[in-house]
Amino acid sequence: MSRADAGLVRDLLFNLKAAVPGQRVLILGAGGATRGILGPLLDLKPGDLCIANRSPERAQVLGRLFADLGPVRAATLAELGGTPWDLILNATSASLSGELPQLSATLLGRECLCYDLAYGMGPTAFMRWAQSHGAARTASGLGMLIEQAAEAFQIWRGVRPDTAPVRAMLMKEMGES
Repeated sequence: MSRADAGLVRDLLFNLKAAVPGQRVLILGAGGATRGILGPLLDLKPGDLCIANRSPERAQVLGRLFADLGPVRAATLAELGGTPWDLILNATSASLSGELPQLSATLLGRECLCYDLAYGMGPTAFMRWAQSHGAARTASGLGMLIEQAAEAFQIWRGVRPDTAPVRAMLMKEMGES
């Protein structure tokens, strides 16, 4: 696994035991966070990856930039319809202000994991929405942050710390356990 993959990918694969290869992945938002996670996600070979954004232009630009890495397409939030997804990642800045884009509960597949790249004290607005609409699992970006910190520690110190105890402690303290 390359250094760029360490945070999100390690959290998804090792901590959350999420299966991404062949799965339908939806990313909400088309800003810098999405640009940073697209390559590592496409390396995992999802069956379908869609970037949904309020304005289609930004999502289309990202789709073109990363098209050579795998199946990636763009849509507006309104165009998503009722097709269920296996993994939904919220990369919008809405969570930072406690808001949420208008989403349909039909987006949630039977075993859907809803992952908010943002984190804070307790579940984010996106996580609360997902939980209230029957998502199988939710997670915040806290795990991604912990894994990124462990990767930085390895770069500087030559040893990768065990993140499990740190993750458990922080999840409990932040009300996500």
